[in-house]
Amino acid sequence: MGQALHCPGRLKHNFQLVAGHLALDFANTLDWRFDPERRVDLIPSYERFLQFVMQSGVISVNDVKTLLTRTSKRESFRTLQRAVDLRETLDRLFRSIALGSSPSRSCLAKFNHFLADSRAPGFIIRRGSEFVCVPPDFSTTSDGPLWPIVDTAASLLTSPDRVHIRECGEPTCRWLFLDHSKNQSRQWCSMKICGNRAKVERFRARRSG
Repeated sequence: MGQALHCPGRLKHNFQLVAGHLALDFANTLDWRFDPERRVDLIPSYERFLQFVMQSGVISVNDVKTLLTRTSKRESFRTLQRAVDLRETLDRLFRSIALGSSPSRSCLAKFNHFLADSRAPGFIIRRGSEFVCVPPDFSTTSDGPLWPIVDTAASLLTSPDRVHIRECGEPTCRWLFLDHSKNQSRQWCSMKICGNRAKVERFRARRSG
């Protein structure tokens, strides 16, 4: 197993979950994607990946502590690589849809590999006279938190909601999000962030012009 990871005493919540969908928020964890000089990986470690899924409501604080205690550094590195690979696959997949084109066959094939490997092992139990479906425990394996991301991505891909996938209109951002606005006219991933930034830039342009 190797040496287990250190379990921090305090787990921070500081991801900007503005996409309206787990899979799109996960694709957005590479910030400034199209600006190499400012690009920032928001999940540079396994711990940060777990903090993302915890803030997204996938797992609990206790699940995070369990995973950090059980997972070796070697296994955490391997899982982080899979997480980044999934993120980049989802970005290519959903960005192509947002731009009105079809995902490449290789991209879809790669996603299908994740789908085949990420079937959550739920099971049925009998409770009195009823049969109850017990949801999977995502803390049983180091890559367990990847399962719901893959599952929700597959659901979005096969649902009518995929036509609402948009790319933020701020050129330096371009985060993905679901547009459920009344007139399908949402331009920004977040009005408070990119919307205000665009307003400030337009104001400065008018002043300088």
